[in-house]
Amino acid sequence: MSTLKDICEKIEKYRSKVVSSLSEISDLDLACKTVIEQNLKDPKLPNPLSAVKIQAIIDYMYEQVNIGNWKEVRLFLRKTITITSYVRLLAHLKCIDTLSNDSIKEALRIIDFGILFGCPVDAEPKLLQACATSLHSALTIVCETSGVSTRSIFNNDIDLKNNYLINLTILDVISCPTMESFFREHILAEKPVVLDNCISHWPALTKWQDQNYFIKLAGLRTVSVELGKDYTDSKWTQKLMTIEDFIKNHIFVPSSTTGYLAQYQLFDQIPELKNDITEPEYCCFSDSDDCIDIMAWYGPKGTVSPLHHDPKKNLLAQVVGEKQIFLFSPQETERLYPHKHELLINTARVDPRKPDLEKHPKYKEAKGYICVLKPGQMLYIPPKWWHFVESLSVSFSVSFWWE
Repeated sequence: MSTLKDICEKIEKYRSKVVSSLSEISDLDLACKTVIEQNLKDPKLPNPLSAVKIQAIIDYMYEQVNIGNWKEVRLFLRKTITITSYVRLLAHLKCIDTLSNDSIKEALRIIDFGILFGCPVDAEPKLLQACATSLHSALTIVCETSGVSTRSIFNNDIDLKNNYLINLTILDVISCPTMESFFREHILAEKPVVLDNCISHWPALTKWQDQNYFIKLAGLRTVSVELGKDYTDSKWTQKLMTIEDFIKNHIFVPSSTTGYLAQYQLFDQIPELKNDITEPEYCCFSDSDDCIDIMAWYGPKGTVSPLHHDPKKNLLAQVVGEKQIFLFSPQETERLYPHKHELLINTARVDPRKPDLEKHPKYKEAKGYICVLKPGQMLYIPPKWWHFVESLSVSFSVSFWWE
């Protein structure tokens, strides 16, 4: 178990790298840049007084990055949040005498704020993640678990019923195809399929069955949780909360408001979880050198992703629980009634579980596929294919997106 001194020494080692990253925020105003530089270059700083100034800079940067479209935010503003979050963490650790539940929770809150709203600095891309790793060794002494496992809250009596009013075909399931056949019959042919026996070696298939595993590993980490029926709902919103609070309030005890950790870069924020999975070899069929996007989907029974399509190839791996999925080819687009609003143009108005044929009469002519994805299986979804996803139990899925 790491002591406060051990953790401080590990985190202090990154100071020189952070100093070298100051050139990455050269566009920052002189007053803010001077305060940051002083706190990084003076070994006696930061102290409680300078921590107040650093927090003021963080608050100001947060206001700046939330003005206008997130995609148009200038990178130096987000890099400033990353750097100042590191300095704020140093100040916090200098101001405490011992590790406690509250002190560790505050340290991780500072780190996660920087990860969520900042962005990597070139000099040390995983700076804040590395700082969090230094603190993880102390998590077990401050996290209390509830003693409830996923197995006790599953609905295990699930049957696939083709009673959705249209011509649906049960999707093929194939066992661990060769690379050549997968490329020829599914990548090139743009044909969806369920893959079996491809991820049976993942430690996640056993470890993630018990939700207390997440609490013990990273219960104090802050994540952004979607609240509401789905993202097309007018009441849909997002809220920051710890993983422990999310599990206890939305997994163990179903809430009146559905909470969903959806399309979330959990493995970038908490690299320790990535050790439980492996990137599928089928993702090697890429048209670019870009990194594969790995997303987490974690929530209770009843979470829904409305009928929509994505621009990239997608392997959706089911780790915990089961999901029912409807799929339609791009040729069926007109019969699915896409939203006309620019922000929802990749989302359809039809709910394939209960289609309203008076509003959407063309839907009865649509042809699609349906499957129930079980733990240890992966679903290949070609680019632009429409898919509707519903959790039939507590569920944890991992998606791999690539060009």
